[in-house]
Amino acid sequence: MKRKVKRNARRTASANLVRSNKRKIDLVLKNLIVFAILFVLSLVLNMGSSKEIYINLFAIFSIIFGFLAVTFLIVFLIFVFMKALKK
Repeated sequence: MKRKVKRNARRTASANLVRSNKRKIDLVLKNLIVFAILFVLSLVLNMGSSKEIYINLFAIFSIIFGFLAVTFLIVFLIFVFMKALKK
C-alpha cells in the first residue's frame, strides 16, 4: 500500500509583507479625519451639555473617538514611513 506524500506549500517572503499603496493610505487618512472630527464634536457637545446624562454620554463618545483617531494616526504614520523607506 502506497502512502501519499503531502507537499507543503512554500510561501515566498514577499507574499507575507504588508504593503502600503495609495488606496490604503487614502482609506486610513479618511478614517483619521472622520474620527478626529467626531472626537472634537463630542468634546464640544460634552462641554456644552447641562444634563449629567449627556455629559457622561459625550465623555464616553470622546474617549472612544479619540482612541480611534490616535489609532488611525499611528497606522497612517506607519504607512508614510514604509513608503518613505521603500524609496
